[in-house]
Amino acid sequence: MKNRYSLKIKLIISFWAALIIALIIPSYYFMSTVEDEIKRETIQSSSGRMSILIWSLSREKYHDLRQLDAAVREIGQEGQDRISVISSTGKVLVDSMVPFDEISLVEDHGSREEFVTAMQQGEGYSIRHSATVDRHLIYYARKTDLEPAGQVVLRMATPYATMDSFFERVSTALWQIMILSLIFAGILVFFLVRRLTKKFQPMISLARAIGQGDYQKRISVSPGREFDPLVEAINEMAHSIESNIDVVSSQKTELETILDGIKDSLVALDNTGRIMSFNRSFKNTFSHVNHFLGKRPLEVFYSNELQEYCDEVISSDLVRNKGLEIRFRDRYFDANIVSPEDRRRIGAVIVFRDITDIRRLESVRRDFVANASHELRTPLTSIKGYTETLLENRELLENRGRDFLEVIIKNTNNMIRLLDDILQLSRIESEPEKIVVQSIALQPVAEKAWNNCRHYIQDKEVSFFVELDDCRNVLSEPEYLGHVFQNLFENSIKFTPDPGRIEVICRLEKDMVHIGVRDNGPGIPRDEQVRVFERFYRVKKFKNQVRGTGLGLSICRNIIRNMGGEIWVESPVTGKNDGCVIWFSLKGTLL
Repeated sequence: MKNRYSLKIKLIISFWAALIIALIIPSYYFMSTVEDEIKRETIQSSSGRMSILIWSLSREKYHDLRQLDAAVREIGQEGQDRISVISSTGKVLVDSMVPFDEISLVEDHGSREEFVTAMQQGEGYSIRHSATVDRHLIYYARKTDLEPAGQVVLRMATPYATMDSFFERVSTALWQIMILSLIFAGILVFFLVRRLTKKFQPMISLARAIGQGDYQKRISVSPGREFDPLVEAINEMAHSIESNIDVVSSQKTELETILDGIKDSLVALDNTGRIMSFNRSFKNTFSHVNHFLGKRPLEVFYSNELQEYCDEVISSDLVRNKGLEIRFRDRYFDANIVSPEDRRRIGAVIVFRDITDIRRLESVRRDFVANASHELRTPLTSIKGYTETLLENRELLENRGRDFLEVIIKNTNNMIRLLDDILQLSRIESEPEKIVVQSIALQPVAEKAWNNCRHYIQDKEVSFFVELDDCRNVLSEPEYLGHVFQNLFENSIKFTPDPGRIEVICRLEKDMVHIGVRDNGPGIPRDEQVRVFERFYRVKKFKNQVRGTGLGLSICRNIIRNMGGEIWVESPVTGKNDGCVIWFSLKGTLL
């Protein structure tokens, strides 16, 4: 580490070396940048002209290649570009600079770089020297469809402006400047070195390197004997800093790994209330924003209440924790805002927990209790009323007892049916794997389900039609499919006026069969068509007019999904102002 040589000589040589590097590197970067910019502009220009060329050629229909050749030649004569049409096999079909009768003599272009890239990626280019015109050309190619050749590669050759002469002039000027600068610098350093001490330069360089994150740099050569203890102390300090930074970096990596592994979304705000850091879950959950850093919570979540809470926690010395529930894009989050003890860097941390499923389950539970209670209370009240009347009036029991008992049985059956629907829905949801599908014909299942519903139309005039003669067999389970048809028929019977018409129709969509139950009833409002498949949901307009449990369509949806299909509503019927079709899809099989 000890050095006995003159610092003056080392400084002059070092200054010269630094000056040379300082001139060469920026000059090289400048010339490379200019060349890259020219190349980029030329490629962009070629791409734009290529788009115009494709548009021009696509406007007309050509019956043969000779007509296409005439069009390409006419366009090529208007500019300085050479245009070639190359087949997907590499054969040149048309060239603006080669007569059409001689096009077969042109060599195959299948191995050309721009052609290969265009066939693989849709477009490509290459720059090379042309011996024909003795200059550099840029060959730009793009894959397209062109009549009458089909899929081809359209190539355009454009003169490429080189920088050789420019670089030669710049290099000459650079060398002149460098020589003059070295002479002037040597003289200047020689006279100033006696007045200015440069012995601290290594220490300054080390301090700068540490400030820029280079903690492994050390002072290997001492500028003089008197600086040996200082050099050793600085190297020890640099080693200590490097060790501490390694520990901090390791802890930071561990912390980031832990935070990224947390399911909850975390985001840290600085002292001004702007986002400074977040974990992976936050980025995936709120992916509607491309850049989070530097934004306020209001700009991301559109919640004034959340922004007010964040501002309060950051600005207050008393409030350290606040929580609220926010709704964002049909999802619910429990947001907890926490302020750390040390606020020099982090103003607050927000933890977002997705409670959408909890809220949905709570809503389902409330709806279930409310609807089940309502559906059970009505028949129970009727049963209790009729029973008490019979017990209190013996004469009424003898005269009209049978009528009262029939009402009691009717209401009892309604309760049994509600409980059966609930149990069936629960069984379908809890044991979907027990539905074993097989190839079955639709018409027998539909007709059997309709026969089971005939007692519902004793007092109604309803016509039933099955149009499934040309329909494929489907992969399904006969009993469960019968439940679907029966539920849909019962719904149609309830809402279809006299005279009514109920049809079973089908259509083929690739490998799926779409089956529909169509009626001429009043239909389902568009804003309720998605919700009709929810448990206990009934169309508001008919809620008090038509009795039902509200579970039929929910049962149908679960059965169809467990058999690999989907179910949806079409209302009103196409071409009419009323009517409804409940469609469901199943995988088709050969007849």
